[in-house]
Amino acid sequence: MSTSIARDPSSLSNPHEAICTHLSWEAVVDFNNQQFFAKAIYDVTIVSSEVPSLRLDTSDLDIQRVDVNEQPVTFSLSVPDEEKAHLGSCLEIDLMGVSNKSAGSKISVAILYATSPTASAAQWLPPAQTAGKEHPYVFSACFVSVLFNCVYVVKSLTYHMHI
Repeated sequence: MSTSIARDPSSLSNPHEAICTHLSWEAVVDFNNQQFFAKAIYDVTIVSSEVPSLRLDTSDLDIQRVDVNEQPVTFSLSVPDEEKAHLGSCLEIDLMGVSNKSAGSKISVAILYATSPTASAAQWLPPAQTAGKEHPYVFSACFVSVLFNCVYVVKSLTYHMHI
């Protein structure tokens, strides 16, 4: 598979080694605590069989579990670099134990997480700030893309939201 993706200086991800091609996203919205409790499932195409990990951009997330091909894997979440705090944290998912990881092969990566009430990807409005003044509202222009910035190479997206 011949894919040439330039390194993006505004990202910690590694699409030159592994490309996210589809995202299925399910979330429960907790208006009281201003949080999403979500599961993101990525279809990932391996570009380089030497790829040791999948790296994704995150911000203010509590990663609870990561599975690759329905098997739990180890992962780490970096501390934001003070000089580049706008980049957030890098979620690094270990792919070393994944079998049949040849160039062009596909894997499934499932990430279970919760957002922080201070996450910049969502704007939470109390009922008093909404048109009917009865129900709270959450707005996100970036919806999932800021939660996992790998979405800029995602070709399709499926989502389900539970309130």
